[in-house]
Amino acid sequence: MIFVFNVLNSAHEEVVQVLDNIPGMTWKAKVHDRMKYKSDLPLNQVYKSKVPQRSKQTTEKFVPVASKKSPDYWDWVTMNPGCSDVVPDIGNCGASPQVAVMNTFSDFRCFQGKDADRIEYSAQYMINCNQDFRCSNCENQCEQFWVWNFLINFGTIPESCLPYNSGQTGQMGRCPRTCEDGTQLPKLVKANKLFDICNVQNEDNEELIKQSIINGPVSTIIWIYEDLYYYETGIYQHVYGKGLGWSSCEFVGYGEENGVKFWKVKNAWGRKWGENGYFRVLRGSSDYGGESKIEFECCQAEV
Repeated sequence: MIFVFNVLNSAHEEVVQVLDNIPGMTWKAKVHDRMKYKSDLPLNQVYKSKVPQRSKQTTEKFVPVASKKSPDYWDWVTMNPGCSDVVPDIGNCGASPQVAVMNTFSDFRCFQGKDADRIEYSAQYMINCNQDFRCSNCENQCEQFWVWNFLINFGTIPESCLPYNSGQTGQMGRCPRTCEDGTQLPKLVKANKLFDICNVQNEDNEELIKQSIINGPVSTIIWIYEDLYYYETGIYQHVYGKGLGWSSCEFVGYGEENGVKFWKVKNAWGRKWGENGYFRVLRGSSDYGGESKIEFECCQAEV
């Protein structure tokens, strides 16, 4: 068995060597703990639909301020860590839309002063109580607009009442009648409306996203290729491997390093992955939707 584990780790290390020796690489790779002793990548961290199915909920188009020019650099993690520097971990469950969106909802309520101190809201409540089969299990085809619409139409409760445990069990639970400690369920907290920022055909999304980020964190999705799992630091560009599926994440800033423009993004894979749970990805790619389609579908809520 030890021999098999060593062979598997050796295969991952060979991939890292290939990645680190590609000319012009703007990022470094490593074998993360979740990949050790495994023959495949942690595919439960993605949802497999190739074309996200938008919900029927009406969204409003984000209107940028024409006379306003965005600054060259922005980073909410350093500018307001009390509201934004909480990194979720979806664990052994494919509920990245629920977990990532709830984290963004928590961030944004803090930014808007709706909560005196940042409160983490419960992704588990949405997993357990949503009746739509696409969003109610760990093998889902859910996507971020469904989660935001659940928040608009129904709402959620604090994480302290119903902690996220599907990351450990890989299973959903029942919609609760009381908090986990037996106390009464608190009043549901809702979002008010949703602004559609990215999905504007034949328009440059870059300035729209930048102005939205200045207003607060922005929900987005990324098409996961195999090489992203190996990301350690730098500005990610896809160079290796096949596409695996979508994952939800959050724009928290942008900037430029050595002439390469980037978005700073909060992932939902925990602190041990990437740059303390974050990654930087190429900004303003010539392809529609940007690098790995991260500029393809993003939104921001009013809370």
